[in-house]
Amino acid sequence: MLMNSYQSLEATLHDVFWASEGPSLEWPLLRNFLQAHPGRSLEIGCGSGRLLLPLLDEGFTVDGLELSPEMVDLCRQQSAHSGLMLYQGSMDDWEAPQPYASVMVPAFTLQLSRDPVAALQRFATLLDDHGALYVSTFTPLAEILGELPENEWYPDHQTLLADGQLATIHTMHQTDPEKQLLHRQHRYEIHNDQGELTASHESSQQLHWFTREQLKKHLQSAGFIIEKQIPDFKPTRKSLAQAQILSTIARKG
Repeated sequence: MLMNSYQSLEATLHDVFWASEGPSLEWPLLRNFLQAHPGRSLEIGCGSGRLLLPLLDEGFTVDGLELSPEMVDLCRQQSAHSGLMLYQGSMDDWEAPQPYASVMVPAFTLQLSRDPVAALQRFATLLDDHGALYVSTFTPLAEILGELPENEWYPDHQTLLADGQLATIHTMHQTDPEKQLLHRQHRYEIHNDQGELTASHESSQQLHWFTREQLKKHLQSAGFIIEKQIPDFKPTRKSLAQAQILSTIARKG
C-alpha cells in the first residue's frame, strides 16, 4: 500500500466531501497565481482534478502529478480536455520531463510528504530559473490543543450522495508534538436509506506541521524567496499572526 495514496472509497468520495463544503476558497488564489506567473504549470497532488480541471477550463496550461493511480484514472474519466497531461508518481522523487514556469502544491499536499524539507528542494529542481511556487499549509490546531479527542473515533464529515445514500467519514488521530506529526485514521462508510452499511474503507495518513518561521526557513534552504503570504485563503486580510492556513507564493532565487 502506498503511503497517503487515496484508494477505494477514499478516492471516489474525496471530491464529494469537498463539494459539500461549497465552492473552493483556494481555487481563486490558484487562478490569480497562474495569471501572475504565465507559462506551463504543474499541480502536485492533483487528485481527480477538483482544482486542475477548472483551471484548464479557464485556458491555463497545467499538468497534473498524483500519487494515487485510482485518482489519476478518475481525473482522466472526468476530463474532456484532449491535451490533459497527467503523471502518476510521488512528489518526493518524481522527475519532470521538462522544467516548469510554476509549480502549485495546494490543499496541504506538502504536509503529506515523507520529508517536506526535501520535497521543497525537489520542487526547486522542477522549475525554470526564477520559476514560481505556490504552496498551502495548515496547522491542525484542534488536534494540537486537544479540542478533538485523541485515540477515539469521532464523526468528521457526512453528505448525501446523488442516489440518496449517506456517505460518512469517522476519524481517529494521535499527535506527536515533539516531531510535529499528526497521525490520522479514517473510516469511510456508505449507508442506504434504510441505514444499512453498503460499503466501507479504512485508511491512514501521516501529516507534518510546522510554524510560519519554520516554513520560511525550509523555503529559504530550498533556494526560494517568499513574495507573498495569504492567511486563511483571504487575500484582503493582512495579519498572518492568527492564520491557521497559510498560502505562500515564492520564487526560485
